[in-house]
Amino acid sequence: MKKSGKILIVLSLVLAGFLLVDYASRFFLSSGSPVQKKYPVEIYRKAKPYIMFGGAPFGVEGKERLNLSGYRGKYPAPVKEPGEFRIFVLGASTVVDGEPPIPQLLENKFRQSGFNNVNVYNFGVVSSCSGQDLARILFQVSDLKPDLIIMYNGDHDMEGPYFGDPRPGYPFNFIAYENNPILDSQIRNYPLTTLILYGSNLLRHFFPDFFLRRFVPLEQERMKAGYYTPAWENEIAGLYVANLKKASLISKSFGADFIAFFQPTLAYKNTLSPEEEYSLHRLKDYNQKYLLDMRRLILAKIEAAKTTGVKIVDLSDVYVDNPNWIFIDSCHTRQEGKPIVADRIFEAIEGYKLIAH
Repeated sequence: MKKSGKILIVLSLVLAGFLLVDYASRFFLSSGSPVQKKYPVEIYRKAKPYIMFGGAPFGVEGKERLNLSGYRGKYPAPVKEPGEFRIFVLGASTVVDGEPPIPQLLENKFRQSGFNNVNVYNFGVVSSCSGQDLARILFQVSDLKPDLIIMYNGDHDMEGPYFGDPRPGYPFNFIAYENNPILDSQIRNYPLTTLILYGSNLLRHFFPDFFLRRFVPLEQERMKAGYYTPAWENEIAGLYVANLKKASLISKSFGADFIAFFQPTLAYKNTLSPEEEYSLHRLKDYNQKYLLDMRRLILAKIEAAKTTGVKIVDLSDVYVDNPNWIFIDSCHTRQEGKPIVADRIFEAIEGYKLIAH
């Protein structure tokens, strides 16, 4: 046998072996954070018009099914019962997450306090930012006869531009949608070789930065956006609070009250448990100074917005001196931390007299 023939056989065997190992790796090797694994993209970030993405209708969530619109828990009936008071809670994965999640804990609190007519609906969407929450109010919630609309958010508006698409106010990973090769009309720009390599689970797992650079012009967009400059930070904070103000105006236009809650993160906790210290060291590119600076900017703009009548409550300090293990990463909490938030939300609603006794 000629030398070229032997080389071809060896290369074929190597390729076959690689393909076999790559296929097997799909059963024991996966990438992504624990939250990404818990809330898979195909179920929790299904593409939807206007709001960018949301849960898949009746998508399976472990042993629990999502409702007909892709949200956790019950869905409001077409006909509103006499005397029913409907509350809709919007936000990201911190609203979706929990057994039970914060909206259900809030409804339980109302029931325990004698408000048996209050129903709380969970309209949280994994990875949603305030702009998407705003669109969801307009295109979905407004048709469901809401009495009170709640936003519990802020983290994705801050961390999204820092880790992903750097343009302030853009939805989670919008830059990836923009650079979809199917949408590119220039055939010479089609990344054929990279897409073939991307089919390998092993290559995706061990060389994620290579694919990020090939598919997404992240560094170029960061330069255009003025990434990590004071002006960039100020724009992020301004757009977030502006979205809360718009949400309040839109809610009132169809007869609903509105209240927003600026959520807590690990960065704002003064006393960390050993488990939180460990999580902090494992978080890739985590920037506590950035989050503290953003908090200062946002709180200043919140105070200004309150003078216009917008109801915004700062919950960023809710765990500030709590020595217990609360956070499992930068913003998601253990179940033990969720009733604390639900109680504070309930107290604020009562304090604003948004529900009469």
